[in-house]
Amino acid sequence: MKQKYLLKVILCAALCTALNSCGSVKHSEMLMLQGMSNRATAIASPPVLRIQSDDILSIQVASRNPETVAAFEMKKEEKGASSGEQALGQQEGYRVDEAGSIYLPFIGRVYAAGKTVLELREEITAKLVAFFPDATVQVRFQNFRVTLIGEVTRPNAYIIPNEHLNILEALGMAGDFTPYARRNSVLIMRERNQKREFVRLNTQDTTLFKSPYFYLSPNDVVYVEPLKAKQYATEGDFLSRYSNIFLPLVSLATFVLGISLK
Repeated sequence: MKQKYLLKVILCAALCTALNSCGSVKHSEMLMLQGMSNRATAIASPPVLRIQSDDILSIQVASRNPETVAAFEMKKEEKGASSGEQALGQQEGYRVDEAGSIYLPFIGRVYAAGKTVLELREEITAKLVAFFPDATVQVRFQNFRVTLIGEVTRPNAYIIPNEHLNILEALGMAGDFTPYARRNSVLIMRERNQKREFVRLNTQDTTLFKSPYFYLSPNDVVYVEPLKAKQYATEGDFLSRYSNIFLPLVSLATFVLGISLK
């Protein structure tokens, strides 16, 4: 009698443990920046972005001469992206061609590839003031788009209004991780200067801030993988979902029962 009672206790305990582990996410797997303490550290300078072919640039010119402003507005090309759900649509801007150049009214061809937006702005201003001494120029990236997919609340492509965006800010725009996100292995896919890179970031570790990929670049794709727990929580019916749990339990029960009957 005692053996049968002990057998029931063992089986119930094993079953409860197995079912509790299916589809559940541990608290430690949901935490970010673990081990963070009260401290102050120097902030690394964001990487300097340089213009490359196929970039879309917003170039705005201000002058007392309305013809100057009108000329730049009429010469803009429609190619690029806007924000939110329309991030793959069209937007006005100057496209950097395959040779790395843009073509502007009055001054013609300007080589842009490899330069920062500040360097390009200074060069355009220097050439334009020969025609319009009061002209002022503003240059910005028009196609700084990042795409977040996988286990985030709002997967989408997002247009960034400035030139600096880190991975935490990007995840915040996408509504943060879902409960089933693998936070210690966030994949960054980057295409810049004719190269494609794949890098994984651990958002649970404070060394994240030291990574050269902490700041994102234009056209980066961020993929957040699901935890194994999501498979148990979403895949198939009850039997197919937990068959890999029940079969070992049945084998264990048969083994224990055989021993108890000897």
